[in-house]
Amino acid sequence: MMLGAVLVMAGTSCSDNDEYDNPSRPVEPGDSYFSSEPVEEGPSLFDAATINTSKIPRVTSNKNTGLDEYYPLDPGDTWASVIRPERVKFFEKFLKEDMIFVNGGTFLMGATAEQGEGVHIDELPVHKVTVSDFYICRFEVTQEMYSYVMGKWENFSWKDLATTRLPMDNRLFSEMQTFCNKLNEITGLHFTLPTEAQWEFAARGGRKRTSTVYAGSNNFDEVGYNLSNCYRLPEGQTGMQFWPEEVGKKLPNELGLYDMSGNVAEVCLDWYDEYSGEDQVDPVGPDALPSDVPQKRICRGGGWNTNTSACRVSARAAFPVDKRNKLIGFRLVHPKLENVQ
Repeated sequence: MMLGAVLVMAGTSCSDNDEYDNPSRPVEPGDSYFSSEPVEEGPSLFDAATINTSKIPRVTSNKNTGLDEYYPLDPGDTWASVIRPERVKFFEKFLKEDMIFVNGGTFLMGATAEQGEGVHIDELPVHKVTVSDFYICRFEVTQEMYSYVMGKWENFSWKDLATTRLPMDNRLFSEMQTFCNKLNEITGLHFTLPTEAQWEFAARGGRKRTSTVYAGSNNFDEVGYNLSNCYRLPEGQTGMQFWPEEVGKKLPNELGLYDMSGNVAEVCLDWYDEYSGEDQVDPVGPDALPSDVPQKRICRGGGWNTNTSACRVSARAAFPVDKRNKLIGFRLVHPKLENVQ
């Protein structure tokens, strides 16, 4: 089953396109073809942050779930003296260690030759794209982080007594934006979702890329989870089930990013649209879609319930903005600090 068919419940999905085999597709030549400059490293986001402790919420139960036995709540008697200082350290670690600087550069975006046969028409034409410096999170947003920012344990699709580091799922696009806004209030920064170009540049490994099919390897099992390797037998169940996995368990790509191929599919800012064949600088997609077509955002990376082709770094899918889906998660980016107004 193709990712688009799973993600999109109505209307045309990207998987409805015919597979397209064209041996003349160009190979992604790597960074040295476009630049002779050394790869730059950026400052830590922590240096620019101002953590507002008054904006860090206590975690309470979601009104729809009641007191959830899976996750601890924040008791009032230790909130100020113990828990809030620990939560400050959580956000400091996130800023210092999890937000990775990506030195901008130029690459060939789309189904370049190393992506193999059976790519889809919406991955073409291959085109040259330049992206500016930015930061991207090492991991997909987890249940733990989502709850620490939003202040409540949500009704997650997946509940594991052993960990709260499963990727967050089942959010509307508007809820992802609300999460970013609340995180910005806590940190004084400007987090958002990635553009599709930022996502693919980072998944390929940025300026450190080695032209692999998946994010960090040509062997999917080294770097990701999907239908082939993420099944488990939950306690009390009699049959195997497919689940997402705790973030960061497979190998990272060249930038140190985990789960860019597989686990949960990741939403981008761009509306779902056809590619332009023109050279582009920091593309963001169309401002809006016509009102008479399904309103879908780009979704990338494949997930726990897709085949490996959907997890390639150039594979595209569409996500209806008004639908929930337990295949869908998201990852954070932040603009280059000097670009923040």
